[in-house]
Amino acid sequence: MKLHALLDETLVLPRLEARDREGVLREMAGALAGRQTGTIDGGLLDKLLKREELGTTGIGHGVAVPHCRAAGLKSPVLMLGLSREGVAFEAVDGKLSHVFFLLVSPEDNPATGLRLLAAIAALTRTSRTLASKLLKASQAAEILKVLRAEEEKAHG
Repeated sequence: MKLHALLDETLVLPRLEARDREGVLREMAGALAGRQTGTIDGGLLDKLLKREELGTTGIGHGVAVPHCRAAGLKSPVLMLGLSREGVAFEAVDGKLSHVFFLLVSPEDNPATGLRLLAAIAALTRTSRTLASKLLKASQAAEILKVLRAEEEKAHG
């Protein structure tokens, strides 16, 4: 499953302003809700915060994958945000997170979301420099180009 195929420039936030975990979730949820009017049910931020309470979604190597399920979706929605400074996201490796893949899966089809989570984790493992490469790009189009190149390199 190709991540770049689910993203377009409107779903990429090249410069997150938030400096803490809740702030990142708030900023990304707000941006996503503004772009997906009517397709994501209310309470997205609350769902993301509740998921974080279960355990961090900071998977290491500078990457975090905040995620939840929502009613009213036919297919998963993915958003990519970058923090140049990094955010303490309680990542498993104890390092700051710079790359945030926000994933909202259909409530009635969790398997699709699980496949995407697996794809993000696999890409992060394969391309250990994913975060640093993405951070070198400054515009949404350039960020997508880097992501696509890393996916193609990892999966052919």
